[in-house]
Amino acid sequence: MNTKNFNIIDKIVAKYRLSKVLGSVDRSDRILDFGCGARSYLLELAKEKIKYGVGVDYDVEAKKEGKIEYLRQRVKGKLSFKDKSFDKVFMLAVLEHIEPKEVNNIFFELKRVLVKGGKIVLTTPTPKSRWLLEFLAFRLRIISKEEIADHKKYYDKADIERLSRDVGLKLTSYELFFASLNSCAILEKNN
Repeated sequence: MNTKNFNIIDKIVAKYRLSKVLGSVDRSDRILDFGCGARSYLLELAKEKIKYGVGVDYDVEAKKEGKIEYLRQRVKGKLSFKDKSFDKVFMLAVLEHIEPKEVNNIFFELKRVLVKGGKIVLTTPTPKSRWLLEFLAFRLRIISKEEIADHKKYYDKADIERLSRDVGLKLTSYELFFASLNSCAILEKNN
């Protein structure tokens, strides 16, 4: 997600979203932040707590800082990691930016790089949020119109359940937040 041009409202929403997932970070975790954004908020906040982390995004500066590595790339096809490289994959406000026909392939790859028992932690706006996000972006222009225009699909619980079934993951948690305008889901790899 392009976090370079976030205004104050975008930043507040991003921080709140982070507050929903930071409890999923454990000290021994090897984390992949898929779609980390230019500012890589999650890895910056979690870097003292994790074993190591990798942030992947088309808009991040490629670099290595201690136990955190940032890879600048658009993911098409296979990820450049070995099987079972990560304990957790985070996708915060990313799913809605992926072409629906590519989602399953990406999730198969995310599953491949997870250890058995590993988790994908994701947040995404719900269909209920579409009108509000578009109003705030296009009419009032108080949130990033580029980000909202790039939304390919809004996902509800049934969509997330179907996705997890299709790729062989187990949906272990689904929670709505921001007045049901966003969701946080955890999908677990059992094999």
